[in-house]
Amino acid sequence: MNRAIIISIMAALLCFSLQTSAQVSQRDSLMLDSIEAALTENLKQVEVNASNIVHLRDKDIIYITREMRKGSYDTGELLGKVPGMIYNKLTKELEYQGQKKILILVDSLEMDAGYVKDLYHLRFDKIEIIPQPKGKYADYDVLINLHRKEKYQGYDNQGFTVGNVYPGGRNVKGNPFSGERWLESFTYTHNKWNFYLMYLGAFDQDEENNLSTTQYLPNNYAEEVIDNADGTRNKKTHFRGHRVNTSIDYQFDKHNSISLTYDYQWTDNDERNPKTIVRSDLEGNVQDTIGSTSFSNVKWQRHSFAGFYRGGIGVWNYTASINYIRQNTNSDYNLEKTSGYQTTDNRWSRMDHTFGKAEVNRRFLQEKIYWAIGYDDLWKHYKQQRTETHESLTDYTLKQSTVWTYGNFNVTDKASLSVLASITTNKTKGDEADDHYLSWRGDLTYYQRMKHDQWLRLNYSCNISNPDLTKVTSYGQFSDSLTWSGGNPQLRSSVSHWARLQYYFLRCLTVSLEESYQPRTFTDITTLEYGELQNGQDGYYAATMPQNAKWNSTTASLNFSKHIKAMTISVDMSYWHACGKYQEFKHDINGWRHSITLDYNIQKWDLTPTLILKDYSDYGAWAQGHYKTQHDQIRVMIFKYFCHRAIRMYFQYLTPLHFTKGKNTSVWENPATVAHYRNSNKNKRYNNFFGLSFQYQLRGGKSVRQYNRELSEEN
Repeated sequence: MNRAIIISIMAALLCFSLQTSAQVSQRDSLMLDSIEAALTENLKQVEVNASNIVHLRDKDIIYITREMRKGSYDTGELLGKVPGMIYNKLTKELEYQGQKKILILVDSLEMDAGYVKDLYHLRFDKIEIIPQPKGKYADYDVLINLHRKEKYQGYDNQGFTVGNVYPGGRNVKGNPFSGERWLESFTYTHNKWNFYLMYLGAFDQDEENNLSTTQYLPNNYAEEVIDNADGTRNKKTHFRGHRVNTSIDYQFDKHNSISLTYDYQWTDNDERNPKTIVRSDLEGNVQDTIGSTSFSNVKWQRHSFAGFYRGGIGVWNYTASINYIRQNTNSDYNLEKTSGYQTTDNRWSRMDHTFGKAEVNRRFLQEKIYWAIGYDDLWKHYKQQRTETHESLTDYTLKQSTVWTYGNFNVTDKASLSVLASITTNKTKGDEADDHYLSWRGDLTYYQRMKHDQWLRLNYSCNISNPDLTKVTSYGQFSDSLTWSGGNPQLRSSVSHWARLQYYFLRCLTVSLEESYQPRTFTDITTLEYGELQNGQDGYYAATMPQNAKWNSTTASLNFSKHIKAMTISVDMSYWHACGKYQEFKHDINGWRHSITLDYNIQKWDLTPTLILKDYSDYGAWAQGHYKTQHDQIRVMIFKYFCHRAIRMYFQYLTPLHFTKGKNTSVWENPATVAHYRNSNKNKRYNNFFGLSFQYQLRGGKSVRQYNRELSEEN
């Protein structure tokens, strides 16, 4: 029996039983890849004519057809045509069967999702959709692995600019422009080589009016922030950012590849707060009215270097990566009041951060068991000092070493059970802090596929996380005449338990119930202290310090996602309850959230009108307070394509229609103070907002020209 007969028999078996690939032993995986390539032509003629989707036990393989490419501007729009997949053209977010925690790979290499979605889709010939991914990707709901055509030669040049105008309450007076973005990226692929270069620029500016009332209980003293007499708003922000990224990839074969990347980011963010404050006693007797002006500026730059290697020998697969990050930050803060009070806080900090990862995995018992083991190593050094005097404020080191193992057992062809366990050694050393302890993590997942694309998933996770290094500094100071804030060198790691039950049915509905419980989480706690104030006199003051508090939340949600001919509908609804507690302090809150997105694609005119009803209502609670935001938008957009879809423009408009009050309120309650913050114009700030975007694609290369001459090769 010659090779051609063997291939024909295997093609027939694959056509009549879509489970064939799942029954092939992993020790033959290299042979399977070569056979799969040889089967492609037969599949086009035998299987793909009826369906371009092959259902396997743990994934679906979608062979890209000409119909999928037709009318798709980029890879993101192409993915939106996969059954069960929704793609938001504005936010570029993907959703698969109601799940939004998605990771994208290219030939099993991790790539920036935004970059991949912008690529021209011709370079790919098939898509793997892997629900409940395994190993180091077990934290994700869905894994998308795009397979590039062999011997592909071509280039992509992407560019876009976005300009927004806010004639309503958000704009800076005399300058309504904000939300500007510029992107230019270039990708060149030559067989096994891939080169990438990208630049991203951003500019934002904003104004709003925030009012508040703060009572200093033991001091019989109150401050109320009121509207400025000259009509100016009391919060003005400006943000400027730049990013440059370059990378090179080389793929030895389907199992072995190497990647190198460098990333540079720079930001400049400042905030001005010109406020009018009325000072009184708690009985409301006004003492005087003063002016308060604060200015803060934060600049940071980050250099990142990384290397990745993915390989495989026989039944064994392995990955390794190393990253190094250096970030320098300069922050300046100045507060002045017409009463004569003044304070400054100017700091410089540097963070050096390295982390490396290694993993080995394989399959057993005809792929029924997947097992992986890995080692992660992390080191951070954080140094902070005063800008003028070079006084050391923080010198802190964190060292973590983690050993983890992951196992997945396919109980049946449609049910699987997976377990992840890890143990970490934590070593911290710094000002007044020298700690050494162990932490654990455990995850349990059960996944069940049923008839008619129904599935059920149950997740449980217990996790340990460490505090931000800025929270453990022993340094503290008066940030106002009666307010002191500082770090907590004895702050321990946070412990969290998380569970979620999801059920997908009717090929469009996902019901989810989620519970999060953190018996030890990071919360700023304010206490009443008595001692020497900044003016040299003794008195009461509010002292704020991070502590390990309790927190839990419960969420019930419903997602509806459906393609109905040329229309795409996505609806999210959820009810949320949260509660925070620390010793005798306790706060809780609950409320509804929802959003609706409608797309209608008119291919004849290369036009896509879109309507989005978004409810940004948000609720939060912690031990000493809670907040509530009500903000909604009705957004109308029109996407228009030109020059054979090489150019895309979209116009968006935010109407002045609203269904919520648009208020933003929060309350802080502690032994020292009671504070109420409010912003009553959340909706008004976005009224009559206009946005215009221009995006272009320049593409070329050997494979592109062949594709433009002949389309019949793709069914």
